Amino acid sequence: MAISSKSKLSEILEDERAVAIIDEYIPGFISNPELGPVKGMKIKTLLKFPQTGLSKEVVNEIIERLDALDA
Repeated sequence: MAISSKSKLSEILEDERAVAIIDEYIPGFISNPELGPVKGMKIKTLLKFPQTGLSKEVVNEIIERLDALDA
């Protein structure tokens, strides 16, 4: 399965490369037990939540890196 910023969180969690990218910017995000209810959401949407504390530039950088994984 191809991974991109349009992938659901559940798909991201199954790809070690994508997990490593997310963990670089948000340490511990992927192992957060409160993610259960949002596993069906696209990672692109989740990264834009204010709770992540990420700037628009960082979100765009993560999206670009995820989109490049299987390009």
